[in-house]
Amino acid sequence: MPEFLLPFGPFHIVLLHLPIGVLAAILFVEVFLRDKDDRKLPALGMLYFLFVLTTAFAIGSGLIYEKSGKFGDEVEDHERWGFIFGACALVTYVLSWVRRKKKNPGVLAVYVVALIATTGAMVVTGHLGGELVHGKGFLTKGFKSDERPAPPPPKESSSNEPPQTSTTVSSGVTPSVLANSERMDSQVMTIAAVDPKVALFNAAHAVLERNCFECHGATKQKGDYRVDSAEAIMTVGRGRKEPVVAGDPNASELYYRILLPADDDDVMPPSKKPRLSPQAIEAVHDWIAAGAYWPTQAELDAAKGSHSNVGTPATDKAIATINQTGAKAEYNAWGDGSVRVDLGVVFPEQLGTALQAIGSLKSELIWLDCSKLKLPNGFFNGVTRFENLERLHLDGTNVTDTDLAALGQLPKLKYLNLYDTQVSDQGLATIEQLYGLEKLFLSGTKVSEPAVESLRRNRPEIDVVYRK
Repeated sequence: MPEFLLPFGPFHIVLLHLPIGVLAAILFVEVFLRDKDDRKLPALGMLYFLFVLTTAFAIGSGLIYEKSGKFGDEVEDHERWGFIFGACALVTYVLSWVRRKKKNPGVLAVYVVALIATTGAMVVTGHLGGELVHGKGFLTKGFKSDERPAPPPPKESSSNEPPQTSTTVSSGVTPSVLANSERMDSQVMTIAAVDPKVALFNAAHAVLERNCFECHGATKQKGDYRVDSAEAIMTVGRGRKEPVVAGDPNASELYYRILLPADDDDVMPPSKKPRLSPQAIEAVHDWIAAGAYWPTQAELDAAKGSHSNVGTPATDKAIATINQTGAKAEYNAWGDGSVRVDLGVVFPEQLGTALQAIGSLKSELIWLDCSKLKLPNGFFNGVTRFENLERLHLDGTNVTDTDLAALGQLPKLKYLNLYDTQVSDQGLATIEQLYGLEKLFLSGTKVSEPAVESLRRNRPEIDVVYRK
């Protein structure tokens, strides 16, 4: 998408109403202004031309708005139905013209079917667009009863999960409160003299930051609701229910929604997003039950100085060893013990040592940046040991189509940057088999436009960034 068009994206909110209004006018003329001489047909021709024109503008501005970064994968259904609506509009316009030239009962019947299909496509497209802004079940919520059943209790952790070990707490906070993410229950946390209220907040905030900020943060507020500040998280959104009632999780809409079944319209995170673990749900519950205290920045800074990062001593040692090679290794900010490593800052003569050092991380490494490096033979076979790797930067490297085959052994890989590499159409066959992939950068490669379009058709859930 050309950069100069991006400022016009928000006009989609205005333009989308124009084809709806014109289609309503067409239906009004057809239903209420029928006459034997069809004197309304010239007026219909003008309306149809305006209908197709405004539909094109609405679709074009929608594609621009999509690139603003305000929407994730949930926009795909709306986009797909937008194209269906556009196709129906064009077909109906052509049939209206044929009907005008040939007054044939068969043509009239096909035209009526096309008009009905266009109206249906408009309703579905508008409904899906409304869900992007107002939440799931946009058009149907008004017909449902306000009485909602009690959500099921959070599931208990499996007895096969590894127990927490070496957890030292001197502030009265239970270890379960601190297990605040999907992988927390196998990690080690040491806390010394931390205010219990701050510790509870940190555990809950890590859950919110990782799972909620994308849709309810500074850049996007679905349902007019935010969770990234003390004032915002307490402010009622479009749901008109108290999101957080301090001291009472069961009366808090935020807690209610994270307990709902995965197929419920109101479940949070939405059904296409990963569900919260029992430990994460418990962290939110305990924070609200204790009064939903939101500490000041001074209190947070003091707490940072009073406890160590979440992680094991072995991981701490591995990070220190990696940093000694010139690479940059650190814990991610999600509070779950996961690690990110940037190899792009390593001097060439230290790269082998750095690669050897990161081998000790294994399941802890989820983010690896190898930008602009000349990677040695065997690198890609070695990277398969990082079973939880989610993000891999290979932009500007010497990666080849053959090298990509090894990535099939990374089931959790979500993000892959191949910008400015020699990857070609042959490599896309491998990429298409990466079923967890969500974002892919292909600009500056040898990949052809037809191959990219084929990938987009076969794997529409992947956000492919490609500019020839």
